[in-house]
Amino acid sequence: MIESSRIRANLACAALAAALLAPRSSLAQDECPTAQTAKSGFVVERNERQKSEVFRDDKGAIHTVMRYNGTTLLETTQFEGVFALARLDRGRSTTYEPSEDLKTLFPLKPGQQARAKFISEHDGQYGRLYVELEVKGTEDLSIGPCKYSVLRIDRRESTSAVPPQFVYTELYSPDLKLILAREYKRQNGDTQLIKYDRIYPLKK
Repeated sequence: MIESSRIRANLACAALAAALLAPRSSLAQDECPTAQTAKSGFVVERNERQKSEVFRDDKGAIHTVMRYNGTTLLETTQFEGVFALARLDRGRSTTYEPSEDLKTLFPLKPGQQARAKFISEHDGQYGRLYVELEVKGTEDLSIGPCKYSVLRIDRRESTSAVPPQFVYTELYSPDLKLILAREYKRQNGDTQLIKYDRIYPLKK
Protein backbone atom coordinates (compact mmCIF):
# COMPACT_ATOMS: atom_id res chain seq x y z
CA MET A 1 0.00 0.00 0.00
CA ILE A 2 2.82 2.39 0.89
CA GLU A 3 4.62 1.65 -2.38
CA SER A 4 1.40 2.17 -4.34
CA SER A 5 0.85 5.52 -2.63
CA ARG A 6 4.38 6.57 -3.54
CA ILE A 7 3.81 5.67 -7.20
CA ARG A 8 0.56 7.67 -7.32
CA ALA A 9 2.28 10.62 -5.66
CA ASN A 10 5.13 10.54 -8.18
CA LEU A 11 2.70 10.38 -11.10
CA ALA A 12 0.76 13.29 -9.69
CA CYS A 13 3.93 15.36 -9.35
CA ALA A 14 4.96 14.52 -12.93
CA ALA A 15 1.54 15.52 -14.27
CA LEU A 16 1.67 18.80 -12.34
CA ALA A 17 5.15 19.57 -13.65
CA ALA A 18 4.04 18.91 -17.23
CA ALA A 19 1.02 21.15 -16.79
CA LEU A 20 3.18 23.96 -15.45
CA LEU A 21 5.79 23.66 -18.20
CA ALA A 22 3.38 23.36 -21.15
CA PRO A 23 2.03 26.95 -21.09
CA ARG A 24 5.56 28.37 -20.92
CA SER A 25 6.69 26.34 -23.93
CA SER A 26 3.58 27.34 -25.86
CA LEU A 27 4.07 30.96 -24.94
CA ALA A 28 7.67 30.89 -26.14
CA GLN A 29 6.60 29.49 -29.52
CA ASP A 30 3.80 32.04 -29.82
CA GLU A 31 6.35 34.83 -29.41
CA CYS A 32 8.41 33.68 -32.40
CA PRO A 33 8.12 36.19 -35.28
CA THR A 34 6.45 34.80 -38.40
CA ALA A 35 6.07 35.95 -41.99
CA GLN A 36 2.90 37.78 -40.92
CA THR A 37 3.97 39.27 -37.59
CA ALA A 38 7.45 40.25 -38.82
CA LYS A 39 5.81 43.11 -40.72
CA SER A 40 5.28 44.85 -37.37
CA GLY A 41 8.97 44.63 -36.52
CA PHE A 42 11.07 42.27 -34.42
CA VAL A 43 14.33 42.09 -32.51
CA VAL A 44 17.33 39.77 -32.81
CA GLU A 45 20.07 39.53 -30.19
CA ARG A 46 23.61 38.24 -29.89
CA ASN A 47 24.85 37.81 -26.33
CA GLU A 48 23.39 40.24 -23.81
CA ARG A 49 24.75 43.45 -25.30
CA GLN A 50 24.02 43.44 -29.04
CA LYS A 51 20.44 44.02 -30.16
CA SER A 52 19.11 44.75 -33.65
CA GLU A 53 15.63 46.03 -34.43
CA VAL A 54 14.31 44.95 -37.82
CA PHE A 55 11.64 46.76 -39.83
CA ARG A 56 10.34 46.44 -43.37
CA ASP A 57 8.46 48.67 -45.79
CA ASP A 58 6.10 47.82 -48.64
CA LYS A 59 8.81 48.27 -51.29
CA GLY A 60 10.98 45.33 -50.28
CA ALA A 61 13.42 47.30 -48.13
CA ILE A 62 14.49 45.86 -44.78
CA HIS A 63 15.80 48.36 -42.23
CA THR A 64 17.92 47.34 -39.26
CA VAL A 65 19.22 49.32 -36.28
CA MET A 66 21.98 47.60 -34.30
CA ARG A 67 22.83 48.78 -30.80
CA TYR A 68 25.62 47.63 -28.52
CA ASN A 69 25.23 48.35 -24.82
CA GLY A 70 22.41 50.71 -25.81
CA THR A 71 24.55 52.75 -28.24
CA THR A 72 23.56 52.77 -31.92
CA LEU A 73 26.49 51.56 -34.00
CA LEU A 74 25.06 50.45 -37.32
CA GLU A 75 21.96 51.17 -39.40
CA THR A 76 21.35 49.35 -42.66
CA THR A 77 18.87 49.15 -45.51
CA GLN A 78 18.83 45.95 -47.56
CA PHE A 79 16.64 44.85 -50.43
CA GLU A 80 14.71 41.80 -49.25
CA GLY A 81 17.29 41.50 -46.49
CA VAL A 82 19.91 40.23 -48.98
CA PHE A 83 21.45 43.09 -50.99
CA ALA A 84 22.85 46.14 -49.18
CA LEU A 85 21.42 49.48 -50.31
CA ALA A 86 22.73 51.75 -47.53
CA ARG A 87 24.65 51.57 -44.29
CA LEU A 88 25.43 54.12 -41.60
CA ASP A 89 28.37 52.73 -39.64
CA ARG A 90 29.21 54.91 -36.62
CA GLY A 91 28.17 57.99 -38.57
CA ARG A 92 29.93 56.97 -41.81
CA SER A 93 27.50 56.59 -44.68
CA THR A 94 27.80 54.28 -47.67
CA THR A 95 25.16 53.79 -50.37
CA TYR A 96 24.79 51.13 -53.06
CA GLU A 97 22.84 51.88 -56.23
CA PRO A 98 21.80 48.74 -58.14
CA SER A 99 22.35 48.69 -61.89
CA GLU A 100 19.24 46.58 -62.49
CA ASP A 101 15.86 45.85 -60.97
CA LEU A 102 16.51 43.57 -57.99
CA LYS A 103 12.87 42.52 -57.84
CA THR A 104 13.41 40.16 -60.77
CA LEU A 105 15.73 38.01 -58.60
CA PHE A 106 13.10 37.21 -55.98
CA PRO A 107 11.87 35.01 -54.51
CA LEU A 108 15.13 33.12 -54.21
CA LYS A 109 14.93 29.39 -54.90
CA PRO A 110 17.26 26.40 -54.40
CA GLY A 111 19.54 25.93 -57.40
CA GLN A 112 19.30 29.59 -58.38
CA GLN A 113 22.28 31.80 -59.18
CA ALA A 114 21.59 35.51 -58.68
CA ARG A 115 23.93 38.27 -59.82
CA ALA A 116 23.74 42.00 -59.16
CA LYS A 117 25.95 45.03 -59.81
CA PHE A 118 26.05 48.20 -57.71
CA ILE A 119 27.64 51.63 -57.78
CA SER A 120 28.85 52.49 -54.27
CA GLU A 121 29.41 55.94 -52.80
CA HIS A 122 31.29 56.79 -49.59
CA ASP A 123 32.55 60.27 -48.66
CA GLY A 124 32.21 61.41 -52.26
CA GLN A 125 34.24 58.47 -53.56
CA TYR A 126 32.57 56.14 -56.05
CA GLY A 127 33.23 52.47 -56.59
CA ARG A 128 31.51 49.32 -57.73
CA LEU A 129 30.34 46.13 -56.14
CA TYR A 130 29.56 42.89 -57.90
CA VAL A 131 27.66 40.22 -55.98
CA GLU A 132 26.98 36.61 -56.89
CA LEU A 133 24.65 34.39 -54.88
CA GLU A 134 24.44 30.63 -55.25
CA VAL A 135 21.36 29.23 -53.52
CA LYS A 136 22.24 25.73 -52.34
CA GLY A 137 19.09 24.46 -50.64
CA THR A 138 16.90 24.65 -47.55
CA GLU A 139 17.40 23.53 -43.96
CA ASP A 140 16.05 24.27 -40.49
CA LEU A 141 17.73 26.72 -38.12
CA SER A 142 16.80 27.27 -34.49
CA ILE A 143 17.12 30.60 -32.71
CA GLY A 144 16.30 29.84 -29.08
CA PRO A 145 12.88 28.13 -29.10
CA CYS A 146 12.10 29.45 -32.60
CA LYS A 147 12.72 27.31 -35.68
CA TYR A 148 12.88 28.65 -39.23
CA SER A 149 13.29 27.20 -42.70
CA VAL A 150 16.31 28.94 -44.21
CA LEU A 151 18.08 29.00 -47.55
CA ARG A 152 21.78 28.18 -47.59
CA ILE A 153 23.41 30.79 -49.83
CA ASP A 154 27.06 31.06 -50.87
CA ARG A 155 27.99 34.72 -51.35
CA ARG A 156 30.78 35.95 -53.61
CA GLU A 157 31.80 39.58 -54.00
CA SER A 158 34.20 41.78 -55.94
CA THR A 159 34.92 45.51 -55.84
CA SER A 160 37.23 45.46 -58.88
CA ALA A 161 37.74 43.69 -62.20
CA VAL A 162 38.83 40.56 -60.29
CA PRO A 163 36.18 37.79 -60.43
CA PRO A 164 33.99 37.60 -57.31
CA GLN A 165 35.58 35.64 -54.47
CA PHE A 166 33.80 33.56 -51.83
CA VAL A 167 33.01 35.57 -48.70
CA TYR A 168 30.81 33.35 -46.52
CA THR A 169 27.69 31.21 -46.51
CA GLU A 170 24.47 32.87 -45.37
CA LEU A 171 21.45 31.21 -43.78
CA TYR A 172 18.56 33.36 -44.97
CA SER A 173 14.95 33.25 -43.82
CA PRO A 174 12.55 34.11 -46.68
CA ASP A 175 9.72 34.51 -44.14
CA LEU A 176 11.56 37.08 -42.01
CA LYS A 177 13.58 38.46 -44.93
CA LEU A 178 16.71 38.40 -42.79
CA ILE A 179 20.03 36.58 -42.70
CA LEU A 180 19.88 34.72 -39.39
CA ALA A 181 23.39 33.26 -39.47
CA ARG A 182 26.67 33.22 -41.39
CA GLU A 183 29.07 30.35 -41.80
CA TYR A 184 32.75 31.22 -42.24
CA LYS A 185 35.45 28.93 -43.60
CA ARG A 186 38.71 28.85 -41.67
CA GLN A 187 42.11 28.30 -43.25
CA ASN A 188 42.36 24.85 -41.69
CA GLY A 189 39.16 23.80 -43.45
CA ASP A 190 36.89 24.05 -40.42
CA THR A 191 33.75 26.18 -40.44
CA GLN A 192 32.45 28.63 -37.85
CA LEU A 193 28.75 29.39 -37.54
CA ILE A 194 27.76 32.76 -36.08
CA LYS A 195 24.06 33.24 -35.45
CA TYR A 196 21.64 35.18 -33.28
CA ASP A 197 20.86 33.91 -29.78
CA ARG A 198 17.34 35.29 -29.40
CA ILE A 199 14.49 36.55 -31.55
CA TYR A 200 11.18 38.07 -30.49
CA PRO A 201 8.54 40.61 -31.64
CA LEU A 202 9.21 44.31 -31.23
CA LYS A 203 7.37 45.57 -28.18
CA LYS A 204 5.17 48.53 -29.00
